Amino acid sequence: MSPERIVALLLATAVVLAWARLWRAYRAEAGRARGWRLASLLALQPLLTGALYLALFPPARVVGADTLTVLTERATAADVADARGIVLALPEAGDVAGAVRVPDLATALRAHPGAARVQVSGAGLAARDRDAAASVSIDFAPAAPPAGIVRVWLPARATRGAAFIVAGEVAGVDDGRVELLDPAGRRVDAVALASDGRFALHGIAMEAGPAMFGLRVLDGEGAAAAQAEVPLWIEAPVSPRVLLLAGAPGPETRALRRWLDDAGAQVQARIALGGGLQLGSVALDDASLAQADVLVVDARAWSGLGESGRARVLAAVRGGLGLLLRADAALPVAAMRALAGPEFGIAGGAGTASWPLPAARIDDEQALRARLGNGTRDAPFDLEQAQAPIPPLTRRNWQVRGARAIVLSGAGEAPAGWWRAEGRGRVGLWTLLDSYVLPLHGRADLFDGLWGPALGTLVRARGDALPTVPAGARVGERLVVCDWPQEAVVEAPDGTVLQPLVDPASGTRRCAGIWPRASGWHRLRLGDAARGFHVASADADEALRLAALREATLALAQATPPAAAGLAAPRRPGPAWPWFLAWLGLATLAWWLERARLGRRSAGPTA
Repeated sequence: MSPERIVALLLATAVVLAWARLWRAYRAEAGRARGWRLASLLALQPLLTGALYLALFPPARVVGADTLTVLTERATAADVADARGIVLALPEAGDVAGAVRVPDLATALRAHPGAARVQVSGAGLAARDRDAAASVSIDFAPAAPPAGIVRVWLPARATRGAAFIVAGEVAGVDDGRVELLDPAGRRVDAVALASDGRFALHGIAMEAGPAMFGLRVLDGEGAAAAQAEVPLWIEAPVSPRVLLLAGAPGPETRALRRWLDDAGAQVQARIALGGGLQLGSVALDDASLAQADVLVVDARAWSGLGESGRARVLAAVRGGLGLLLRADAALPVAAMRALAGPEFGIAGGAGTASWPLPAARIDDEQALRARLGNGTRDAPFDLEQAQAPIPPLTRRNWQVRGARAIVLSGAGEAPAGWWRAEGRGRVGLWTLLDSYVLPLHGRADLFDGLWGPALGTLVRARGDALPTVPAGARVGERLVVCDWPQEAVVEAPDGTVLQPLVDPASGTRRCAGIWPRASGWHRLRLGDAARGFHVASADADEALRLAALREATLALAQATPPAAAGLAAPRRPGPAWPWFLAWLGLATLAWWLERARLGRRSAGPTA
């Protein structure tokens, strides 16, 4: 119970007791006191207690709303001239005359409790002030974004040997292009900027561990206009457990088997040789399927499984197994029925057609060396072979239609494959017949670019003991990581070990806050498992940092305050002294009336 209610209850009890005392005294006087005297004394008791309560807890009153103008980084004297209300300067603001210095926004709001609106001038509010800004209405008219790279989206995970995409946005550069540089400074990919300044670049994660890629922006004349660092923590791939079934030996099966072995996959293969003979042994019982991550099977082997075998495989897919059917031949209706599903209709498959590979955006020596490496002494890098044209591949004319059909690789009306969800697993249909020619032409990178994303999409999902750390961490700014394990720690570059605490308010999300104090690569550790993340210095990548301030403050300005009514009419307790004087006057009146002879009848003769 609040103190206000406790005091109100005590005062109400005192009124009842005072009324009982006055009534008893009135009866004891045997009618000598007049009725109006008793009524006056009874009415004074609640008035006395009410005045006392209001003196202890003065009622809140509506106060005039102050308008604050808060100067942030890059605020100018012109902002002060156009400011409304009280002008305050945060620590990031420069030396601007006419502004009062405050250490943070929360202090400014405590000093001006009637503030309902805050006008932010300059680059925007730092992370330190955004929690306090959520309780008021923010007005922010930002200037144009700074010239340079203003947004970068990094992949959540990067695995050795796998392709990744780096996207972003550039402001203030017309007719420019942006390049992705590998850690050795070689250009991996390049693309012209879109009309809105956005771009998407492709790279390959070569080695596990920390890697510092780079972005370089060139203007219309080819001069460097901006650059930014792209830190990636490349993880060692988890060896998938692959079951490979083929109804007959062939170059496609041989190339796929070799690629899987080179990639470190745990492969169990069964290839039919004819006449009842087979190479390898793969048991397709429930236990083997439950231990596998993905099953790759061609059309002949899929048909040979029979109804019961296909049903057993699909049951395992619903439990999480990935299934990729290499539809390199026509399939009977029964085998097709097992793959199709609602909004995933399969048709065609009678003939073949050519399938051209998507053209590379850049294919010069620098980009090819970045993708293929420098080779070995026995097989050195051959630029002429790498730049030789690749003949079109061949695909079988399968068509998949439906809302659940998702393109597995390629684009257009005839992609390389499609997939759909099936319970906790995924089912994929692959149409290419001769991707084995790519390694024969010295372009193993193109073969990997086809099969790597396809199998990576279908492979069984595995739990990860370590959470994913958001990109863009900076020194001195809070980094929030959710799904935080209980015994996880963070190791700084200087060896300092931090053990963040989980915020109880985050509930089941288990979010913990990290305040990095040093730039460089940090490691999140849980037992023997580790995952790195990069922390930039406070002043690194100036355009990115200023753009982040701008976007975060714009988001606050567009958000609806939690208590709009309170913001429109701020209230605070009024003065207590008028109520105390009222109580003192009423108490004086009651004291005088109880002792005065006013309202008493004269006593008659005594017997």
